[in-house]
Amino acid sequence: MKLRLALGATATAAVVAVGVVPASAYQDQSTSTACTPGVACFYETTSFTGNSVLYPTPSNSCTVLPFVPGALFNWSTKDIYLYRTTNCTGPASVEPANNFHSYPSTKFLSFRAS
Repeated sequence: MKLRLALGATATAAVVAVGVVPASAYQDQSTSTACTPGVACFYETTSFTGNSVLYPTPSNSCTVLPFVPGALFNWSTKDIYLYRTTNCTGPASVEPANNFHSYPSTKFLSFRAS
């Protein structure tokens, strides 16, 4: 009987140990933050970290960004035109398809794809 209780306790401890995931290692898989081919990925910092927003199919119409990006990884098949205004007017900076860039001194507020 003692052997059976000891084996049961050991098995329970092993199941609990395997099921424990530290908070730092957990990532919600329902919303991916990975930049993949075909996606335009804007990042909050110039080192491609912090908040991010992904556009799987960048639109040809004007899109207002939810924050001022520090970097763009443009893995889409379209060129991205970046604007300093919220209505895609004025001079544009172009980020070619399948390219990336950081913006340490320029604040972009909107974009459109072509």
